[in-house]
Amino acid sequence: MPRRALAAVGVVALVLLAGCSGALSGSAADAPQSQSQAGSTIEVSGVGSASGQPNRAVVRVGVVATADDAVTARQRLAENVSRMRDALSGMGLTDDQVTTQYYDIGRDYRPPRREGAEPRVQYRATHEFEITLSDVDRVGAVIDTAVGNGATNVDDVSFTLAADRRKQLEHSARQSAMADARQKAETVAEAANLTITGVHVVRVEGDSPRPVDLEYAATSTPAGNVGSDVESGPVDVVATVQVVYNATAA
Repeated sequence: MPRRALAAVGVVALVLLAGCSGALSGSAADAPQSQSQAGSTIEVSGVGSASGQPNRAVVRVGVVATADDAVTARQRLAENVSRMRDALSGMGLTDDQVTTQYYDIGRDYRPPRREGAEPRVQYRATHEFEITLSDVDRVGAVIDTAVGNGATNVDDVSFTLAADRRKQLEHSARQSAMADARQKAETVAEAANLTITGVHVVRVEGDSPRPVDLEYAATSTPAGNVGSDVESGPVDVVATVQVVYNATAA
């Protein structure tokens, strides 16, 4: 073969080899990592709860007085409120424990007594209070004292937790939520032939104390009658977490 032809063949061979070498390098660089190399994540939610007896109670009571004019309605209201507060003070309750939540004096239109007559206008004065107790066993006695000394209605009774007790239950609820999340993640990992290697991210949602609410129909308690007996069940604190776990192939 002539020397020029051999040189041409050599050039073509070098070009072909260069093309093969580039394709192999590119395929190695562009290949995605395997699942075991890249790692996996498992995201689950966990829910936990803790229960405890309430050590705080809130009683909401109201005093209502009516009259044909606003001045008289206000005076009657003030007298009843003063009598109620004095009675509660006699039980040892401080002003900080008996606080105003609502106050209003307004017109109260009544249907006319006969057809065609003008509506009867009466003034209605309202003063609502929130009574906070650290001794939940005194709720019944406080209700009886308030109703027997001027309170005309008891809106509701809530049993809940003081701040320190709530923190204790929140801690227990979060631990329970994390244990629940871990159990779920391990179940998923086993089914997917993975092994959990650690925690990647934890998101804690707001803890949710669930107070026990009771309604009480206000009725005066004559002397000698049995007083009110108001009992509560446990208060539940619920915590929710979102956890992302790192995992690798088993």
